[in-house]
Amino acid sequence: MKNLITCLMLCVFIVSCSPKKEYEAVNENASLPEKFDFNAMNLKVVTSSINHKKQTMMTLYGNPSAINELKGNSGKGENKERVLTLITWSQKGDPYWYGAKIPDHLLSVEVIKSEKPFAEHSEILYQKYEGKDLKKVDAEGADRIHTILSMKPSIMP
Repeated sequence: MKNLITCLMLCVFIVSCSPKKEYEAVNENASLPEKFDFNAMNLKVVTSSINHKKQTMMTLYGNPSAINELKGNSGKGENKERVLTLITWSQKGDPYWYGAKIPDHLLSVEVIKSEKPFAEHSEILYQKYEGKDLKKVDAEGADRIHTILSMKPSIMP
């Protein structure tokens, strides 16, 4: 009986000695490349959404002038450039929180800029970047501009 208990304890010890996966502090797959210099744009979160069918998640960022216009306060900062940036990621299950989803791979970044209010629909510049390295893509942006501008800002205190 003693030998059986000792053998079981030894087996449990051997099985429990497997190397543990270290905690990943930064999700490298979902990170934007440094050359894109996203932090220098000084943007704030406008809204976010999840597409369950495509297994993607998106976050819309904007500068203060663009956010004010989306909220209906277009009188403020009339001559300032408006910038909106929509970032899209694929999703994966969170290994540290059961049932949660987190960004996996960076799919695209879409940027729209305008010196005039978006409501005028004139001189809106659309740029699209795809993939981990964010290679610029030639894309027709009329539908995407309309889709991005129709996103409602989140209500934050």
